[in-house]
Amino acid sequence: MGPLQQHRVVPRASQRVASKIRTVLLQLAESYDYASDAGRDRWDFATEIGSLSGSGLTIADFRYLACKGYVEHAREITLPGDPGRTFRPEGELTFGEQTCFVLTEAGLAVARAARREKSVARRRRASDGNGRASVVLPHFDPKLRELRVGDQLVKHFKSPAPNQQVILSAFEEEGWPPRIDDPLPPHPDQDSKRRLNDTIKSLNRHQKSRLIHFEGDGTGEGVRWGLLP
Repeated sequence: MGPLQQHRVVPRASQRVASKIRTVLLQLAESYDYASDAGRDRWDFATEIGSLSGSGLTIADFRYLACKGYVEHAREITLPGDPGRTFRPEGELTFGEQTCFVLTEAGLAVARAARREKSVARRRRASDGNGRASVVLPHFDPKLRELRVGDQLVKHFKSPAPNQQVILSAFEEEGWPPRIDDPLPPHPDQDSKRRLNDTIKSLNRHQKSRLIHFEGDGTGEGVRWGLLP
């Protein structure tokens, strides 16, 4: 249990575990990007353990993330009426129902690498056997706030447009399938179907190059996209 433990060779995580780890890092990276875009501290967008457990992670997975230095965690002790979120440190490898997580710089680097891998894999799937692109998929960069098709700029958000960016980020994370469920978080003071419809209209407006058309799926609960001629 002494210094020798630091040099012990640890087996690589299985592919299944690696996939879970990648998924949760991408989820935490989204919260990190929201905090950065809103000019807030990353802890203001800390993600609750319950939200991450839905990805199939176990306590051992959380301990692995902490030991690798990919995440930091603390117990939320915010009370109703508090002006902001408040946290209290926990044990290094102990977690409770109120535990929340944020990415470290190391975790963010891994998440961004995973994003790039997904983007490359998506483009490979969209090429024919000779390596020529048969389908050009859009690409949304949340940090640059740019939507492109190939090298052509479609939209650039000079100022934050949270609802539009959430939808574009959801398409990007899922590899641009023909349809996605409405990814906008519910808001008690807004009709979700009307808000989704308004956001879709905004996505179609002010395109620098009119290359993509967004539309509802007819249920008010999903978004579709297609390339324009």
